[in-house]
Amino acid sequence: MSNWFASPYYSLLYAHRSDTEAEGFVRTLLTKLDFHPPARVLDAGCGRGRYARAFAKYGFEVDAIDYAAEPIDLPEGIRFYKADYKDWKPSYPYDLVGSFFSSFGHTTSWDTVVRSMKALRSFLKPGGYLILDYLNIAQRNPTPQEVREIEGIRFEIARWQDSHGLYKRIRVRDGEREEVYEEVLYKLTQGDLATLAERVKLEVIAWWGDYEGRPFAVEESPRLILVGRAPL
Repeated sequence: MSNWFASPYYSLLYAHRSDTEAEGFVRTLLTKLDFHPPARVLDAGCGRGRYARAFAKYGFEVDAIDYAAEPIDLPEGIRFYKADYKDWKPSYPYDLVGSFFSSFGHTTSWDTVVRSMKALRSFLKPGGYLILDYLNIAQRNPTPQEVREIEGIRFEIARWQDSHGLYKRIRVRDGEREEVYEEVLYKLTQGDLATLAERVKLEVIAWWGDYEGRPFAVEESPRLILVGRAPL
């Protein structure tokens, strides 16, 4: 199967996840954390770079890394690395590392989840923040089958799960062209993320349930956002 995250269809299907949403979450971080420009930020698993753009807009020094998609519209000054961050060694530590919109956990292996967490933690300077933006699996979209038409392109989406993962198969019909893609996300609870944070010696200072920074509530929050800090 082709690479879904590098596909233009991925950006089309998730177009509602906009630069405006990213800028709003960055404003929340500025309001609630001891964190100000021109601090150094890493957008890990940056995709098309909407969070990298948002941080740059607010005056931060921004690096972005992704192995799957090469953003083509990043502003001048953002350094982009096409690499898997689990195997990457930066030249300097960061004041904030962000893993946004469930870019963390695209695997079926717990060992890979642990390795990803260790890598993100290793990028932080003492006192630096890790923002791990994951979905609340208790509030995920329960629709097993869905069809969406966007700009004349038909998306046929099937969802299922097992004890370890959430899975999605996306069949794209674009005129005579047909492509099939898959997403997989390791199922992580708040307890799982807390265990990961403890394992890498990261202090959890908050659990947020949305991009406004409201406290996480498993019954109603759309997101599960870990706000961690490396000890000074």
